[in-house]
Amino acid sequence: MALKFGFIPIEGGRFYREALEEVVRGEELGFDSVWMEEHHAVKDHYWPSPLMALAGFATCTSRLLLGTDILVFPFYHPVRLAEEVALLDVMSGGRVVLGTAIGYKPDEFALYHTPLAGRGARFEEGLRLVKALWTQETVTFRGRYYQAEEVRIEPKPLTQPHPPLWIGGWGPLTLKRAATLADAWLPGPTADLPRLLAGKQQVLAHCAAAGRPAPTEWPLTREVLVADTEAQARALAERHLMVSYRQEYAGGWRHPFIDPEVARDLDSLRRDRFILGTPAQCIAQIRRFVEAYGVTHLICRLYFPGLPHAHILRELELLAREVMPAFR
Repeated sequence: MALKFGFIPIEGGRFYREALEEVVRGEELGFDSVWMEEHHAVKDHYWPSPLMALAGFATCTSRLLLGTDILVFPFYHPVRLAEEVALLDVMSGGRVVLGTAIGYKPDEFALYHTPLAGRGARFEEGLRLVKALWTQETVTFRGRYYQAEEVRIEPKPLTQPHPPLWIGGWGPLTLKRAATLADAWLPGPTADLPRLLAGKQQVLAHCAAAGRPAPTEWPLTREVLVADTEAQARALAERHLMVSYRQEYAGGWRHPFIDPEVARDLDSLRRDRFILGTPAQCIAQIRRFVEAYGVTHLICRLYFPGLPHAHILRELELLAREVMPAFR
């Protein structure tokens, strides 16, 4: 099976025009998918409304899958989310993948006056309601958190039985939900290969226990920084990629996998995590994830705070012309 390649373009809502140029160019170059992340109130990074951005991309593309990597489920009412994803699926001709998770940043939950406690249980119940609304003509739902009495949504999704649902996150219950409620597990870029392999084994064990077949898709998001020379790639990583780790993940965000001590050193951090270097070096690093983890859809996060739009366009060219052919 050929490895699919997707990418996360430049981020921060004020860079929408640059992102759109990258997305159109990515489709021309043969990429398979484009993905939008969700975080809130982060200057010049991330997007508050990934579905809205993807709707804009849908009008200017015809082939790329349009995915969220990830959408923070607790900030959406399930009925509204079911409607918006269904509408995007219709607008795009059936090209949507909903990647979603429970979130973890306290300041974002405060922004939406949404409690952190119990978000996993609300997530599970809300997902069941979304899937019911997508697949049933009318729905009566009586849960602990959500209720619906003979409701329907219009339009229904174009994709049957519904758009692919991928669940991100790492906790034991999250991995069980990915195995039993979703079509695939969508791990983020922060974990190293040993943690990925351990997570995959848990997903497979949960699938077997539930009598469900193993997923056919094993998507994986990685930090990708490719350049014409290794020295250029390293310099860009120190200047831009490491901002995400030193100031965001290991800074005020307190990401569970990124220890401040590790985040100080690029070489310690990149091991088994980043795809970084020349095209030839990137091919070798990607091949390791294909062979060890079995990744089927690589999502390349190309933007880091301050990284120039011009370099992302160059990366798209390098990946399409020199890296992707090695896996097809």
